[in-house]
Amino acid sequence: HFIFNCLNSISALTITNPTNAQEMTIKLSTFLRNTLSKNEHQKNKLSEEISYSKLYLDIEKIRFGDKFDFIEEVEQECKNAEIPSMILQPLFENAIKHGVYESLEKVTIKLKCTKVNEYLKITVENNFDPDSVPKKGEGIGLKNIQNRLKLIYNQDNLLKTEKLNNIFRVNIYIPV
Repeated sequence: HFIFNCLNSISALTITNPTNAQEMTIKLSTFLRNTLSKNEHQKNKLSEEISYSKLYLDIEKIRFGDKFDFIEEVEQECKNAEIPSMILQPLFENAIKHGVYESLEKVTIKLKCTKVNEYLKITVENNFDPDSVPKKGEGIGLKNIQNRLKLIYNQDNLLKTEKLNNIFRVNIYIPV
């Protein structure tokens, strides 16, 4: 869906804002190049995954303008830790799909990482409009993350979700 949405947005931008269409095309091609090259690695440094996720968010920023902000609160000791490749991407896609798409208000997407005991605690959260009609989702992205974490670390308690008032939060625990 993301790729088709981007291509449709690029198509529309070629008429209304060719500079943004060019920028979006370049970012999309870089994003896709990174996706293909990351398929060879099971794990990457958190800092690499964050930079990859920021590229995705930059593409969405072109589509949505000022409709969302991104805040990063990552402790220095977390940045070099290895995490499963592409584990953050579905979380940011969900934040856009269920937060930004659905809300009339500005959405804040926040990424946090701290070390808690023998785990990295990675949190992605976003506000959402509790009165909007939610898009039906099957939770496949979250299930896939949970299954990958279980396969890699042999634990089934490494993903937790919370929905509090107008905040949706996903916590991932990565053993270190």
